[in-house]
Amino acid sequence: MNVRSWLIRLYPRPWRERYGEEFDMLLEECLHSPLDVADIVLGAIDAHLEFPFETNWRLMNMVNKLRTMLLIVFTGYIGFIIGGLAFYGLVDDSPMADLMKTGTDIPLSAAWITVEAGAVIALLAIIIGGLPIAWRLLRRAMTSSHQDFKWLLVPVAAFLALVLYFAFEAAVYTGHLPIPGVIQVVSHGNFPIGNRLLLAGSMLVLIVGAIASTAAMWRLLTHADETESPSAAAMGQPSTKLYERAFAPAVIATASMLLMLVATIVWGGLAYASMPQVFAEDWGLLQSNTAASLIAIIAIMALSSVMACVGMARGWSARRTTA
Repeated sequence: MNVRSWLIRLYPRPWRERYGEEFDMLLEECLHSPLDVADIVLGAIDAHLEFPFETNWRLMNMVNKLRTMLLIVFTGYIGFIIGGLAFYGLVDDSPMADLMKTGTDIPLSAAWITVEAGAVIALLAIIIGGLPIAWRLLRRAMTSSHQDFKWLLVPVAAFLALVLYFAFEAAVYTGHLPIPGVIQVVSHGNFPIGNRLLLAGSMLVLIVGAIASTAAMWRLLTHADETESPSAAAMGQPSTKLYERAFAPAVIATASMLLMLVATIVWGGLAYASMPQVFAEDWGLLQSNTAASLIAIIAIMALSSVMACVGMARGWSARRTTA
């Protein structure tokens, strides 16, 4: 069995019976890279999520690419936030923070400011690109698809869980809720296992909530596109235009992530040149090795940036198809 046959078999049988031959000819012409294979696999996932076969499959493929572009970029952005928070935690409690505050190392401070500026730009881009789509989903849930409310509640529940956990941490650290093995004030040389577990718990709540929220948004968008009439979709209303308008903000968010990645690498090199001894010590997350923590943070940022770039390539392919 060749690669094309294997890829076609990923799709549901009704889909293969209707579009298999035409799809095989398209793959023979267009299947050139691993990115194309990934694109086909994502399309198969959407086909199994019961995108209506009455819709022209080429249109289905275009809408699928635009939608998953946004979801992949958003997923990459969430991953980058996790890496960014870890980076902030590493720097905030280390001697390197004092080095930047004194202003004696201007390049190091400039690299840090670049990371902060990129974070603001990426956040604004995500908000600008995502708000119209979020409003569409909310309005649809309120007017025509009340069952979607259960999916809309997932991000709300994830946010509330994070708030409650932070409130729990605040109660512990202020002494209102004493827990054996957890102290109220920690320092570099006094960071008990109980405090480490408490911090790790907040990271776990954040990561699980982000994964659940992204999955819920994926299902909401897919379901909204499933129930959109073929004629409306063919005319570019309403989802296709919303996705296309979100393309530019997604590009900005992806570019900002790449900028922050480069700035973080530059910051790491400058910091090592200024204070190499710190990188041999345990100033990292949960008092791990500083150098190992920074490498892990950069790896998370790099992986998240690559994911966002894959999403952008997918969106660019869809726009080229409709051009």
